[in-house]
Amino acid sequence: MPVIDHTARVFSEAARVQQRLWSSDSEGWALFSEPHTRPLFEAVLAAAGLAPGDRLLDIACGTGLLLRIAADLGITVSGLDISPSMLAIAQRHVPAGDFHLSDLQKLPFADASFQAATAVNAFQFAVDPVAAIAEAARVLVPGGRLVCGMFAEPELSESTAVHLAMSALSPAARDRDHRPYALAGRGQLDDALSDSGLVLVGDGEVECVWAYQGIDDAIRGLIGSAGGVRAVEDAGRPAVVETLTAALGPFTDARTGRIAMRNQFRWVAAQKDANQ
Repeated sequence: MPVIDHTARVFSEAARVQQRLWSSDSEGWALFSEPHTRPLFEAVLAAAGLAPGDRLLDIACGTGLLLRIAADLGITVSGLDISPSMLAIAQRHVPAGDFHLSDLQKLPFADASFQAATAVNAFQFAVDPVAAIAEAARVLVPGGRLVCGMFAEPELSESTAVHLAMSALSPAARDRDHRPYALAGRGQLDDALSDSGLVLVGDGEVECVWAYQGIDDAIRGLIGSAGGVRAVEDAGRPAVVETLTAALGPFTDARTGRIAMRNQFRWVAAQKDANQ
């Protein structure tokens, strides 16, 4: 079914910024970035505790890999994202899915619509993460689960070197446009979930290896991210390519040219009160 466009609603300025930053090269993202996160997607889905036929909403669904895995398990899937080009790919990958172009701060769903919701690398980009989590809780059935996944502490991920190198190409005033580690400190995500009224029920850590056949694949995948787009806007593509080539050097096999960065991610599961 076609993507449902909710852009007639009032989007926050932050949402408009994210829309621009995540819509540069969605095909490159789908090919060279999103597959790296599959171990985290699988852990998040397992923690959601869904059965075939249950309804799942994936918030900031990107190009739809998590939903494709869920649909293969017989789960009824819906996805929401701010990027039209990413949603177009997600809809192509999961034809039976229900997809929505919308701001995660204002979900276009009725109360108690889903048995579970997932959000991977999502709420740290919200204007008000606690309010966005509360909005996700609103659309859960009583007793439903919200499972979030994102980077663990920056020092636990080798790709932090790449993020820092790209960030250095932008002025400090642009830091707020892309903050991948905003909730990555130990306990920060847990606190945000608790502050939204949910009860923590589980957590875990997963290693995701960002592996590329060579520098061209790595640069395309990384420049297709919000951080890469911001760097290109501020410094130009040649400067970003030069910066990434240098930053990726320590993670490149001199014999094969292959690149691998080991990154630690964390997931936290929280449950809505069964009486709500």
